[in-house]
Amino acid sequence: MKARLRRIAPIVVSVIALVWVLGRFDLAQVGAALSWNAALVMLPALLVYGAATLLIESASLLRLIPSPPPDFGAWTAARIKCASYLLTIVNYALGSAALTVLLRRRARLGLGEAAGVVLLIGATDLLVILGLGFLAAASADGDTPGVRVGAVAVAGLGWFGGILLLRLPGSLGPLERLRSLAVFEALRTTPLQRLVELVGLRLIFAGCFIGVAGATFVGFGIDVSAARLVLGMSILAVVGALPIAVAGLGTGQVAAVYVFAGVAPPETLIAVSLVLSAGLIALRAGMGAVFAREFMREALAPEAGPS
Repeated sequence: MKARLRRIAPIVVSVIALVWVLGRFDLAQVGAALSWNAALVMLPALLVYGAATLLIESASLLRLIPSPPPDFGAWTAARIKCASYLLTIVNYALGSAALTVLLRRRARLGLGEAAGVVLLIGATDLLVILGLGFLAAASADGDTPGVRVGAVAVAGLGWFGGILLLRLPGSLGPLERLRSLAVFEALRTTPLQRLVELVGLRLIFAGCFIGVAGATFVGFGIDVSAARLVLGMSILAVVGALPIAVAGLGTGQVAAVYVFAGVAPPETLIAVSLVLSAGLIALRAGMGAVFAREFMREALAPEAGPS
C-alpha cells in the first residue's frame, strides 16, 4: 500500500495543483493566450535544446567514469540517458535510479560508484541553478545584493569544501566510515580538472534550459529582462525537480504565476508554463521512447548479484 501511495502521490499532487490553478483563473483567457506563433518559435528551440542537452549529458557521464569499457562511448552514454527520461518524467528520483542501474551495467561500475556519478551530476546541477538564481537576484533591483552574492559564495565554498574534505589524505576519524562509502567514490577520485569541466558543462546545460524558456516567452510576445528570466527559471527548475509532482506539472504553473507576477497577466503566464511543460515532457517522452525497448526492461529487472 505504501509503495502504491508513493507511485500515485505525484499524479495526485499534479492534478490538485492544476485544478487549483485552472479553477482560480479564467480558462478562456488562458486559451486566448495560445497562438501558432508560439509553437513556431518553440519547436526549433526545443529541437536544439534536446540535441544540445543530450550531448552535454553524454559528455558529463563520460567525464566521471575513470576507465569506461571499450563498448561504452558517447553514443551509449546518450542512449542510456535517453532511456531514463521516461521515468524522469514521472519522478526525478525514479529517473536517477534507472540511470544508476543502467550506468552500472553498461559501464561495469559498482552500484555505489554508479550512484555516486549520478549524485555528483545532480548536486552540480543544484549548485549551478542556485548560483545563477542568486546572481540574477543580486543583479536585479534590491537592497541586499551583498547578502545574495554572499549566499552564492557560501554555496560554492560548501560544495568545493565538501569535495576537499572527502579528498583529504589521512583519516577523518569518526567521519572516515562515511567518507569511505562507495556513493562518494566519484567525489573522492575524480580529478579536480574534470570537476571544473563538469561545472562548465552543467552551466551550459542550465543556459540551454533558460534559453528554451526565453524562446517561449518570445513566442508569446512577452518582454522579460534577462535577470528576471534567469531568477524565475532557476526557481522553476528547483520546483520541477522536487519529487512531489509529475515533471513539475501543476506545481510549476502555480510557481510561474507568482515568480513572474507583473511580467504578464496570470492567464498568459499559465499558458506559457503549460506550453513549456508540455513541450519538454513531449520531447523527453519522444527521446525516451526511442530506446525504451532496448534499455528500460534492463533498468527495471532485479539485480542478478554484485558485479
